[in-house]
Amino acid sequence: MWETLAPIGRGAGGGYHRLAWTDADLELRDWFRTEAANRGLELDEDGNGNLWAWWGTPGPGAVVTGSHLDSVPGGGAFDGPLGVVSAFLAVDALRAAGVEPSRPLAVVDFADEEGGRFGVATLGSRLLTGSIPPARAAALADAAGVTLADAWA
Repeated sequence: MWETLAPIGRGAGGGYHRLAWTDADLELRDWFRTEAANRGLELDEDGNGNLWAWWGTPGPGAVVTGSHLDSVPGGGAFDGPLGVVSAFLAVDALRAAGVEPSRPLAVVDFADEEGGRFGVATLGSRLLTGSIPPARAAALADAAGVTLADAWA
């Protein structure tokens, strides 16, 4: 998985530039979808832009693991992606061991967790928990004046 993930958003001078809803982030989101499909996991994108790959039917008592794929400008290779890759590999290991989960399990990619583009860290999980109002999040703007609502559209 690292071989396909590593080049995405790699800066010419080093570090990663995987800001939310940029070309690199959209490529990362496609990478996540592909990894989910490779495992036969049901993919869901919630109203906050978070991606969920489900093993089992989503519902109460679910086990959720994963992280995020975006980065701060010039960020490291493993920050969020290590959690996502590890979660997919955990699914692989459980399946190889013949485990059939008694509760639904999800691998998640939280959207814009680093806050490198719109200046609010953990945005995807804050929206999920209701700790930031959607209207406030939609109005956030990056350095070029592009709002989250416009970038997401």
